[in-house]
Amino acid sequence: MAWEAYITSNLMCPVDSEGHTLDSAAILGLDGASVWASSSAFTPLSDEEATKFVAAFEDMSIASVLIGGVKYLKTQADGTIFRGRKDKSGFVARKGAQCIVIGFYTDPPVSAQTCNKIVEALADYLADQGY
Repeated sequence: MAWEAYITSNLMCPVDSEGHTLDSAAILGLDGASVWASSSAFTPLSDEEATKFVAAFEDMSIASVLIGGVKYLKTQADGTIFRGRKDKSGFVARKGAQCIVIGFYTDPPVSAQTCNKIVEALADYLADQGY
């Protein structure tokens, strides 16, 4: 399956009967700056944003990150998973062996829990494939 198909079929598929989806999503290289595939609404990270974003997975002293110029407060990070929030919007990112899967949501209509399930499911699948 091509990388773009993972975005369309997994990350941006409707999550309810009304057709709501994540706001945007992407599969990034471990540097955070290289975009393997993304939804049309995804704003790539600048090099500076990507460096801090990747470091924030493990550096507990980093309390917030900029992504696409938007500041998100770190709500959880453990080296593999990273969750950020700004008002009613947020993201869930999961780091694998070769890539980072990230999804953005606005609650409502898509909750953080729903975003988490979607991102984790694809990240688990890619991890099983060695990514």
